[in-house]
Amino acid sequence: MKGIFSIIIPAYNEESSVVGILNRSLAAAPEIRAALGFSEVEVLLVDDGSLDRTAELARGVRGVRVISCPVNRGYGAAIKTGFQEARGDWLGFLDADGTCAPAFFAELLRLAEDEGCDVALGSRMHPGSRMPVVRRLGNWIFRTLLRCIAGGALSDTASGMRVLRRDALQRLYPLPDGLSFTPAMSVRAVLDPRLKIGEKPMPYEERIGRSKLSVVKDGLRFLGVILQTAATYRPSTFFGFSAALLAAASLPFLLFRLGGPAAPLSCYLANGRIEDWMIFRLILVTVLLGASVFLLSLGLVAQTLVDIIHHGPDPFAAGGWRSALMRRFPLWGIISLLLAAWINHRPLASYFATGQIPVPGQGQEFWVFPVVGAMFALIGFELLAFSAVIAIARLLWERERCRGGAASDDS
Repeated sequence: MKGIFSIIIPAYNEESSVVGILNRSLAAAPEIRAALGFSEVEVLLVDDGSLDRTAELARGVRGVRVISCPVNRGYGAAIKTGFQEARGDWLGFLDADGTCAPAFFAELLRLAEDEGCDVALGSRMHPGSRMPVVRRLGNWIFRTLLRCIAGGALSDTASGMRVLRRDALQRLYPLPDGLSFTPAMSVRAVLDPRLKIGEKPMPYEERIGRSKLSVVKDGLRFLGVILQTAATYRPSTFFGFSAALLAAASLPFLLFRLGGPAAPLSCYLANGRIEDWMIFRLILVTVLLGASVFLLSLGLVAQTLVDIIHHGPDPFAAGGWRSALMRRFPLWGIISLLLAAWINHRPLASYFATGQIPVPGQGQEFWVFPVVGAMFALIGFELLAFSAVIAIARLLWERERCRGGAASDDS
């Protein structure tokens, strides 16, 4: 590694710890420079509108560049300001509360160099860490959620100490201004196929001064960031999971009694009819199942578009389950429309013959047929509409692939 390494320290009302962390960063600079071949290690303190003596004390430490923001804009905004002001090809940041050891930057940089990482972070999730139990539990929840969405093995999604290549910023942005900055960076790095993220257990001490993190409020923000980013990079997983939930929610209303004398399906199989009082339950089932098919289709199509944008794997490659499903959308759409027509043939025949559909109490209850038929009709139209979008996506994919091939030939 050559060039400049920039250490960025965001600080808001950290007068009790700022001098200590700056002196430790300056002391670690020669080791980082010598071990990894940097020509210079610069230390920047970004004062995020502190109301105490943070900026004043930081200016008294020789060798530190202090950047003062007139108002408090947030943890992430302070780090991004540091990125803009820094001169380094490699960027590192850590909290000003004294919990992390600046000398550990050398270990993270070695990890990034050895494994070709774009982002490397220090993990606090290990037995020797002095991380509070509540935060450890929250990180475990976020880690588990991220693994379910992306399959990544990242253990500490919210670590406040990490290094990254400057040229990786364009792939990581946009990032939020608040405390959800680090979880957002982690999720993007895990989900983006062009980025590689690594981590290494690091020493972690109790912070100096009072924490600004709200376990509930910021925890909900972290959760929102993870879900939002997952919907952006892995829509097939996000919408697929939502579709599965809706489909599962419909089953009890269809298969179980739920306070009534019988379940709709068992009643129809036993008597060849569905009772009048079940109509609202059946309408709910059709809405849930129709929405489930819609979300599943939306997720598959959206994932195709995301793969095109991020140059991911070929979404139309033969042998893939996603490609196999999408290729059958037109067939399934036509079958669903034909099924809707078949289900409604008796009510339709009655309407064309007599001008009306028989109502309950007149010997034949036909209301169930329009309800179920409408569900299959909507599903059929959805699948045909999404198949048209898939055809457009295929053209876009072919165009991007041709452009990539032309660029390779030119080079």
